[in-house]
Amino acid sequence: MTTKEFVRANLVNYTNADCSDVEVKNNRYHYSLKFEEDIGWDWVQSQIYKCGSDIDVKVEPYKIRPSGMHAFELEVREVARREGIDESQRGLTEWES
Repeated sequence: MTTKEFVRANLVNYTNADCSDVEVKNNRYHYSLKFEEDIGWDWVQSQIYKCGSDIDVKVEPYKIRPSGMHAFELEVREVARREGIDESQRGLTEWES
């Protein structure tokens, strides 16, 4: 199974994102890529699909949010849901009594 860190690193490398983050929503990993430069949408979209094809993980652009004059944040999600992950999982030190 491909790890979220591997997918995130490849998305950053393919798109030249300035920074990134990952979170779980509805049993899918969502990768948040932040860009501070003025880049073309067609290029970013093609790089995302190329990255997914090269690492054999289906990903798609999901949401885009402006965050400044030429800055924006792009949310990319995995198309397939992954078994065994959900947003209610915290860690071994956090549990309800």
